Amino acid sequence: MKNYCLIILALLCACQNPEKDAKPKVEWLGQEVDFNRIQSGINTYHMFDSTQTKVGSMIFGTYFENGKLVSRDTSSFDDGSVYEDAEFTVDTNRFKMEAVSVNMQINTTKLDVDLDANNNTVTGLYRVIRDTTINDYPVDSTYNYDVFRSELYMLMQTLDYKAGDTIRFKALISTSMTVADASIYYVKDEQVTTAAGTFDCTVIHLMTDGKMPQNRIWISKEKPAKIVKFYVPGPELSIELVDSRKL
Repeated sequence: MKNYCLIILALLCACQNPEKDAKPKVEWLGQEVDFNRIQSGINTYHMFDSTQTKVGSMIFGTYFENGKLVSRDTSSFDDGSVYEDAEFTVDTNRFKMEAVSVNMQINTTKLDVDLDANNNTVTGLYRVIRDTTINDYPVDSTYNYDVFRSELYMLMQTLDYKAGDTIRFKALISTSMTVADASIYYVKDEQVTTAAGTFDCTVIHLMTDGKMPQNRIWISKEKPAKIVKFYVPGPELSIELVDSRKL
């Protein structure tokens, strides 16, 4: 009888765990967003210039908590010219950005942005520090946008791409408080190798109106998905995954 009870308990736990861990599927611009494609973890990237010389690093950390997706990234150039630390929180039940925080320093200029979002109304503070001069710009405005640029790269991992797909949207850029017209389209499937391993990937292209960089992006087909590589044509940067760890 004791063994029988243990078997029943094990079966009940096995049935409940997937339901407990399952994350909701919602839609964005007619595309199904599947948060089950995202795994809590830390991904580390290195940046390479056109000569394949390492010039910087990026670290992305992501976790789920109480129905929220929280993501934080830190990026910096090795010469100290640029440093950025950003965090955002998304309500996964409604697929709505709730908060964005960005701290960026370029040479002697520092930018601190802390925003809260409710529907398309954005409130918070935009602070610019140059040497010892501080300028604060309160934010309380309504913007016509579909996604924050901060959450865009996380969102890309939740979609299922196929030939002929083009997704057009407006992205709110928190570092400039402007809205960019942009689109994502499927390019091809390709295998790519980085220091983290060899991955079968879907290649997509992020096209923009110039208000934010264009990218070619390799997303692993495995689930949970991860961005394996970025290519930025402007400054000729290749950003490649070098390590991936589960939380």
